[in-house]
Amino acid sequence: MTIRSRVARLDDASGELALSLAKLEMEAARGVPSTDEQIDFLHDLHRATIHKEIRPWRSRSTLAAAAGVVLLAAALLLPPSLPFREIALPAAEALAVLAFLAAGGCLGIYLRNLRRERRWLLGQVAAVRGGQPLLDGR
Repeated sequence: MTIRSRVARLDDASGELALSLAKLEMEAARGVPSTDEQIDFLHDLHRATIHKEIRPWRSRSTLAAAAGVVLLAAALLLPPSLPFREIALPAAEALAVLAFLAAGGCLGIYLRNLRRERRWLLGQVAAVRGGQPLLDGR
């Protein structure tokens, strides 16, 4: 995925990333791309990616874990005199296990995406520091 397509996907209504990208393109057209500004742009793009694509997985994981805790508490607090306790107790426990599995899955996706994004950022920063221009189609 190119830098331009990432910016188009992640830019919010204010268009700050698009403006920063346009500024970098103007500097590149003049032949004087600033390494520091390119790295700052990469960090801004990284923060936008974390905020819009990766952080929601952490929230989903937290909500699923909370649902599992609530279901487990509900299973433990079922009164013994409940007529359908023998059905309700295993059902609540099974739902709690499913919620904990969903929380683990969401947490795994969050960690995998976070690691991938950090690897991408480090690779791009290393390439810019190595002298490659940011806007060369990568």
